[in-house]
Amino acid sequence: MKIFKKKITWVIVAVLILITIIFFSVRAKAQNNINNQKFNTKTETVITPQRKKISDQITLSGSVDAASKTDLRFQTSGQLAWVGVKVGDKVKKYQAIASLNKEELKKQLQIDFNNYKTTASTFYDTSDKYKDTVIDTEMRRILDRSQNTLDNSVINYELGDLTVKYATLTTPIAGIVTNVDQPNSGVNISPATATFSIIDPKSIYLKSQIDQEDVIKIKVGDKTTVRLDSFSDQTFDSKITYISYTPISGQTSTVYEVRFELPKDNDDLKYKIGMDGDAIITLKENQNSLVIPIDALTQTESESYVLVKNPDDNQLIKKIVKTGIETDTEIEILEGLSENDQVIIKK
Repeated sequence: MKIFKKKITWVIVAVLILITIIFFSVRAKAQNNINNQKFNTKTETVITPQRKKISDQITLSGSVDAASKTDLRFQTSGQLAWVGVKVGDKVKKYQAIASLNKEELKKQLQIDFNNYKTTASTFYDTSDKYKDTVIDTEMRRILDRSQNTLDNSVINYELGDLTVKYATLTTPIAGIVTNVDQPNSGVNISPATATFSIIDPKSIYLKSQIDQEDVIKIKVGDKTTVRLDSFSDQTFDSKITYISYTPISGQTSTVYEVRFELPKDNDDLKYKIGMDGDAIITLKENQNSLVIPIDALTQTESESYVLVKNPDDNQLIKKIVKTGIETDTEIEILEGLSENDQVIIKK
């Protein structure tokens, strides 16, 4: 039995050795076939590696939006007495822009105040009536009801006072008026029928989306180049100012919002909401790299190589290379080539 097991072991070892020999033989033959090829001018062309800048970049499309914008509405219904702005006007922070008719509100406030005084007088009368009496359960309920009535009258008066104050609509931000639902005074409005929209043009940014595979490659503060379609001949030096922590809802894939800085000097309003553009994020950049067209490179699971023409006999030589930054058209060569090599590209 032991002899049989030893024979099996030797057979397995022999098979493994044979497979190894065959593998390296085939590999050597393939290598020889490559090295035995000659340059063919009809199917191949020659390039030389170039020293140049190469960048690993992500390009995202987006549109201009504003971080500071608001829709203002009255809290109560009433007659619109005054409208102080129109679309396109510039407004300052806390500036009054519209007002309801306050005469009716002030009269109602006077009524609330009179009701308060009457309720307060009744409360004091009730308190005086029972102040020298032993307070039982029924008396306590009477006093509690009197106190609650007084408290409610105070609250009604305070609410009326707030209504008068809120009858004047003010803007919490400086900016440009972009929408006025009801520009005419003298009409009765409700909060839903009189909206005033204001946008701060100095708070604009480029908003884009990035998928979950690429969002892990970027961070806030990364340098970016922005180009708007409306100014195709201009680029802006920018940076990432915001990356959302949660994905954007309603999308078919998992994507996150990214914001890019735009020029703050927008007093002439040339950068407008909704303009489309691109943001180019530079992840890595080398200034003086040896670069070849990506079509010249062959990549397998175990190695990357190029074919180089021997200038003496036009034989093709396989050279293993180590690569770096890769773009859609070019790739950086870290090791294995020189600027004098004649690299082959198949036509």
